Amino acid sequence: MVVKVGKKEWDVNDCTYAERRELHKLNAKVWWDGKMEVELYYNVLEKVGEIAGLGENDFKDMGMPEVDSVLQAVFLEYLGLEPSKKDSGG
Repeated sequence: MVVKVGKKEWDVNDCTYAERRELHKLNAKVWWDGKMEVELYYNVLEKVGEIAGLGENDFKDMGMPEVDSVLQAVFLEYLGLEPSKKDSGG
């Protein structure tokens, strides 16, 4: 699966149904009391990185906010909340 973030395209692993359900559950916990639990949010991003097959070598020379942006974009793609333009034909 290819996810475009800014000017770069990231080739990431596809996400299975079970993995999507797990990410959905983890994300629900982030917002459980109506406010964001930052530690749980970063747990979601770490899980996304694992599933995507992204690691330290992929993010060398990038700042942490940029890394978070990539992982957030992959997360949205996995949950079908923001289909990539390349995959949707747009």
